[in-house]
Amino acid sequence: MRVKRDRGDRLPGASDQQETDMQTMVFTGRLAADPQISPDFAKAVFRLLEKRGVDAAGKDRLVGVNCVSWSKGLNEKVIARGLAQGCEAVVVGAFIDTAYAAKDGTERTAKELVVNRLTVLDWAEDREAAALGASEDGRAAA
Repeated sequence: MRVKRDRGDRLPGASDQQETDMQTMVFTGRLAADPQISPDFAKAVFRLLEKRGVDAAGKDRLVGVNCVSWSKGLNEKVIARGLAQGCEAVVVGAFIDTAYAAKDGTERTAKELVVNRLTVLDWAEDREAAALGASEDGRAAA
């Protein structure tokens, strides 16, 4: 149970910082494009798309989420090597609001899913190997 306190009822040593509840989200989808990774692997950004049924017109209803990873090891060893456009992944993380300046100079905010855990279901390396194998089979048949 959470107790609401007035400013005068502060506990000794308590700061002015507000409590924020971070919800853990799980999102499964396919990459809309190849991930963007900084040269030092400090940051990786990618967008996942998930099909959520069809609309009244019969078109696929897609939901997208921007994901950001700040983990150098994950970015270098998994995201850079294993993810490409169309790969399927499961991301566990927390949504944050990010402020940025648009091209027209206005201040805007966007929601990003900060990656805590990543499971790759469809590795880019597997796709490349399958494509290479298919092209070699085509040459052998010719």
